Amino acid sequence: MYYQLISRLASLQYHLDGSIINFQIKDDSDVSLISFDETHSYYGYLRDGLIKRGIRSLINTLAWPNGISLEKAIVPNTWTAIEYTVKHSTSDVLAVLRKHAPNHNPFMVMEYYPDWIDCEGQRHQTVDSNIFAEGVDKILKYNGSINFYMVFGGTNFQFTNGSDRTLAYHPIITFYDYNAIITECGDAYPTKFKAVRDVIAKYLPLPTNPNTGVITKRFIWYISV
Repeated sequence: MYYQLISRLASLQYHLDGSIINFQIKDDSDVSLISFDETHSYYGYLRDGLIKRGIRSLINTLAWPNGISLEKAIVPNTWTAIEYTVKHSTSDVLAVLRKHAPNHNPFMVMEYYPDWIDCEGQRHQTVDSNIFAEGVDKILKYNGSINFYMVFGGTNFQFTNGSDRTLAYHPIITFYDYNAIITECGDAYPTKFKAVRDVIAKYLPLPTNPNTGVITKRFIWYISV
């Protein structure tokens, strides 16, 4: 599957007149439980696997903004992006990145969380829209780039929801909302979308009349086969 997927994406790279400019390799396991050598070896394996399959675009790793995570994610012939939440100080994040990463490494927040997953039996996770927008503003003030995870809510179909591993087993619900800027059904989240849009408008020209109306919903009965 990996070979088939990457081989198809290789022809869509920017230098071949496609739209893909970058590939990310990531280790979602708990980096505190894996040695430095094991992590570097794993990232190197993923990087080399992309290159062998025709990838000539930029390749990045991903780290949390702390020394241990960054040192394990910085490997040759890649650059390192950051993931964090509104609970982190952007100035502190940038300081840690500059301390551990090469000077030419860009400040890219590849996963900036509007909130988090919801687990069974727990309250819905939310972050105040203004607080989230202020976090976005701070990143852009430092001339950083940002990617929202998630920018829109989704659905975990069948048994793909999995669980969150903390101190106990916490099943994740099928509703993958993430308190995102755009809801699971495609509507603009009333306050968060506007707050973030107003911040981005300070740095980039935006369309004057975005289509943020509520999408017409339709109820579909379950069908038995």
